[in-house]
Amino acid sequence: MTPSVTVALPLYRSRRFLDVIVENLDSLDAPDAEILVSDRHGDDDALAVLRERYASDPRFRFLEGRERMDWVAHFNLLLESARGTYFLWMAHDDSYPPSWVPALVGRLEAEPAAVLAFGRVEQVSLDGFLPTFPFTPPPVDRDAPWSLDDAVRCLTLWQLWIAFRGVFRRDVVAERDLYIRPTRGNVRADIYWLFALSMYGALRYVPETHCTKRFHRGSGGADWSFGPRQSLDAWRVLRSYLADHGPAAGVSARATVQVGAWCLTQGALPAPIARALGIAVRRAGLGAPRPSEEIA
Repeated sequence: MTPSVTVALPLYRSRRFLDVIVENLDSLDAPDAEILVSDRHGDDDALAVLRERYASDPRFRFLEGRERMDWVAHFNLLLESARGTYFLWMAHDDSYPPSWVPALVGRLEAEPAAVLAFGRVEQVSLDGFLPTFPFTPPPVDRDAPWSLDDAVRCLTLWQLWIAFRGVFRRDVVAERDLYIRPTRGNVRADIYWLFALSMYGALRYVPETHCTKRFHRGSGGADWSFGPRQSLDAWRVLRSYLADHGPAAGVSARATVQVGAWCLTQGALPAPIARALGIAVRRAGLGAPRPSEEIA
């Protein structure tokens, strides 16, 4: 029997977050889920502890990386190994309420044209190393028809990484070979992949549920930097997604110009200025006209 949803837990030096992981798994309201747990490096005993704790739970499968793969390869491995109708990656250092999975799956069940559903993400800094910002909803109409314009708007005017914690339709990815493409240093690979996914349907915001994202010195993106080289690489990756997965040629061409301008601007501005400009744009509520080209 096909599981309704696959919950994939990618471990990486996760021993310090075992209490968080166990709390998430024990409170998971998904009796017919498949739960995949994988460690890409095996630098601690987190996988062994979880394997022993959940040995009698038939929902669990455990994977061990035999090569020291990077995070993009690891996330793709979990996605390729999944069997559920729906899928999400559950970060080892985030907290998810019991309502997270059923609320997001319920939104996808209610809207077949949506490809991903996500809730609010509250940010907490454990050591003050990384800045946190108040959550802002995506700059699109929550219920209106979706378009490529909406996808571009979410990429350029919003914190698109927030939606990466959502639940999505696995068949949309598997049937189109739409896996995460590596970037230079894998910087923002999650964001660019989400943009590609959003070309196949709506990313729907579900305000009724939320999770907590913990930032710390060991966070996956703590050492990411974005300059001219990353800007050119972003342009390369996003252009490849548009070429392979974009809609009609004319619409994709317009989006390609918009995305290219955004990439160049991101790389040219110092990080504090780019961040402040992004916040100002979001607060101004720009870019929310109704789309001219709806995605079916």
